[in-house]
Amino acid sequence: MKNFDVLLSELSASAENICSQAQRSKWDGESWSPTIILGHLFDVDNEVWMYRFTLLRQAKEKGLEPPQLEWWEPDPEITVHRYGSESLQVSLERFHKSRKEMVEYLIDLSIDDREASAHHATFGKITIESMLQIILDHDAEHLGSLI
Repeated sequence: MKNFDVLLSELSASAENICSQAQRSKWDGESWSPTIILGHLFDVDNEVWMYRFTLLRQAKEKGLEPPQLEWWEPDPEITVHRYGSESLQVSLERFHKSRKEMVEYLIDLSIDDREASAHHATFGKITIESMLQIILDHDAEHLGSLI
């Protein structure tokens, strides 16, 4: 597994790559627009990743059993409705800010906090630290749809 600091750098770089590609995108009008993709990534950062970081950390701090998680993403129809008519600049700024806040949150975690765990139906045992690669994989999937 990659070093935590390397993964944090990659999270920041991934957001930069996504934003750059969204600006260069030659959207064909068929699939999600760059603004919808950025909105989706913003929602996932906040409703999935940050929520789960907090959930795992709190369970560990309280001495509770690791949470049981399943794959979940925000409703695609709501995402399209929410972000479909938004300007690219607003979408870029919001996603960039949310990812920056995520990295700042993660930087402040202790080594012990990073090991807070859960059991995921798809991935098995995960920790806050191992979730970073899952985020990067999710980013890569959506980066590919911006090309």
